[in-house]
Parts: sequence; C-alpha cells; structure tokens
Amino acid sequence: MGALLTFETRRIVRSPRFFIFTVVFPLAMFLALSAVNGEQDTDAVTFLMVSMAAFGAVAASVSTGSRVAIERQVGWNRQLRLTPLSGPGYLVSKVVTAMLVALPGMLLVFAAGALLEHVNLSAGTWTQLIVFCWLGVLPTAVLGLLIGLLATGDSAQAMSTVLMLALSMLGGLWLPLSSLPPAMTIVAKALPSYWLAEFGHDVLAGNAPSAQGVTTMAAWIVAAGGLVALRYRRDSARA
Repeated sequence: MGALLTFETRRIVRSPRFFIFTVVFPLAMFLALSAVNGEQDTDAVTFLMVSMAAFGAVAASVSTGSRVAIERQVGWNRQLRLTPLSGPGYLVSKVVTAMLVALPGMLLVFAAGALLEHVNLSAGTWTQLIVFCWLGVLPTAVLGLLIGLLATGDSAQAMSTVLMLALSMLGGLWLPLSSLPPAMTIVAKALPSYWLAEFGHDVLAGNAPSAQGVTTMAAWIVAAGGLVALRYRRDSARA
C-alpha cells in the first residue's frame, strides 16, 4: 500500500492540471479577493484565507476521483487485485492520496496570507489551523473516491467538477453566508465543505470544533464510505 500511495501521489502532483486548478487557482482567487478587501480589514482577509484554503483542498481531494474512473476503465484496478494489495488497502491508499494532494494548495494559500497579506498568527495557531483544515478534507476525499467508482472515464471529470462547484458555492466558500438567503445557511451546514472552513474559523476564534460540525463530518464519512465499500465489492464481483 505504501508503494501504491507513493506512486499515486507522484503521478498526480506531476500533472499540470493539478497545479493550475487546485494550487494556482485558489491562490489567485485569494490574492484577488483580498486586494478588494484591502490591508485595513485584517479580519476579512484572514477569514478569506481560510475559505480559499478550504476551496483548494476540496478541489484537489474531489478531483482525484476522476483518475479512479479511468483506472477502472482501462482495467488497472483489476491488475491490482492480482497483487498482495487488499481491497481495503487500495481504497485507503486512494483516500490518503487525495488528502495528501490537498495539502500543497492549502499550504500555499496560508503562506501567501502570512507573507503577502501579513496575516499574523502564533505558531501554535498556524499549526492547529493546518491540522484541523487538513483533517476536514477526509469527507471530500471519500466523496471523490465514490465518484471515481460510480462514473465512467468520460464522465468522471464533469461529475467531479460539478461536485466541487456545488460544495464550494453552497458551502459558503466563495461568498459569506450572511450575504445569501437564510435558507442557504441550512444547506451549507449540511455540507462537509462548510465545516472544513468552519474548523479553521473556529481555530482563529480560539474555539474547539463544534459538536455539530464533527457529527456532520462523521456522517458524511460513514455514508460515503459505506457506498464506496459497496460499489467496490460489486466491481470486484464482476471482475
């Protein structure tokens, strides 16, 4: 599993599209929107930094599912079943890979906040911010894998893009919920993307992650993970 994890991570990171859409794009959005807020509004820039880091993490973790669909189409996963790698090991490696590739974009936005936008946080706060936001990627990583197991090679990219846009827009990563209709708040709080960013905002406020957020994230992991296991078993049975 370690060898597969290393191989998968290197392959994805070498992709130009990975850097454009999951690293460069969130960074560019952060710098552009923070320029609109201006240097005077430090709290708004810090809030935006967390939201754009969450957006980059969601985009990166969800997009890895398209590669799973392509692998299924060409029969690569059937070849892997002939190796000592177990089914659970294969699925776990895909989820861990998605979480790892979510880190560069997230860290780059945080670095830009510190170096270019003068976001001043203590070392302990930066550490907590990175850890909590990174752990919050787990549900979207599982969702990305689910798309890869459900979609075809031709449709996976479109499905991943739609999911990423829905999670970002409805989860309040692009616009603050205060500027949206009240009903959107209910929708946002049911999504893992909202709580991914909210975990970071809680760290900035000096608060622990809310019980509602942890429960919602766990529910998404269990539900999506169950569907992933079911779909993988069906794929294995057809092989």
